[in-house]
Amino acid sequence: MTMTPNSLAAQHAASPFRRCLPACRNIFSIVWCLLALFATRGADKSVDPKSLPAPKRVQVPKLQGPVTVDGDLSEPVWTRAAVLSPFFHNDGSGPEREKTVVRIWYDDNALYLGWTCTDSDIQATLTARDSKFWEEEVVEMFITPKALDKYFELQWNPLGGVFDAIITNAMDAKGVSKAFEGDWSFTAKGMKSAVKLKGTPNNSDDKDEFWQVEVMVPFADLGQSAPKAGDVWRGNFYRFNRTKGFPVEQLSWSPTLLPGFHQPNRFGFLEFGGSH
Repeated sequence: MTMTPNSLAAQHAASPFRRCLPACRNIFSIVWCLLALFATRGADKSVDPKSLPAPKRVQVPKLQGPVTVDGDLSEPVWTRAAVLSPFFHNDGSGPEREKTVVRIWYDDNALYLGWTCTDSDIQATLTARDSKFWEEEVVEMFITPKALDKYFELQWNPLGGVFDAIITNAMDAKGVSKAFEGDWSFTAKGMKSAVKLKGTPNNSDDKDEFWQVEVMVPFADLGQSAPKAGDVWRGNFYRFNRTKGFPVEQLSWSPTLLPGFHQPNRFGFLEFGGSH
């Protein structure tokens, strides 16, 4: 395991300076650590997660149908998927500026996601696997079939870039994250994804329309067999949205209402349904 900031939201996690100090080997890292420290000074550490509204819940349908992972989302099976929308600012401060929709379903072998992101200013340059996609625009899924202190973080950006890691998260007695670390050596070898977009990335002078991502994640990549009807996993879905002239949006399907995305006690409930 190596101590690594897995999203800009990491800047708002508890005890950020202690978490990233071992990585402070150059001036850039030191500045990042100090910014992370100052960013969290105003966070309310006394909030008890039990006092917050319950995380969201969705029933994920078990479906059958031919799918070509090409980013198009045109197969009939997608019309029967569960729909996660709208997204909100993760701190609970309000709704998203541009619409985000996630469609989700599963079969005997894999979990399927279809992201559609309305986006008037698509911003992405990175394509190498495990790049810092959160510095531009990206969508993310955190998911765990078991313990909340260890989960998968998967990301996809508008140019087809992929990030995959296993996160280990230390939480305090209230269930609030104190620190986390990521194993970036993990690779979801069987995962497939593809992107379709309408617009011109990195040209803020024109108006883009959308980008969408189609994803197939084999349960084997998550170290699990297919869930049974009634099984409940924990997970959340996030988006970094950037538009020239506007603040960066850190968006969630089920807002954690605590500092940062990495708050596993605040992940939503994914209940797997029977065959449709």
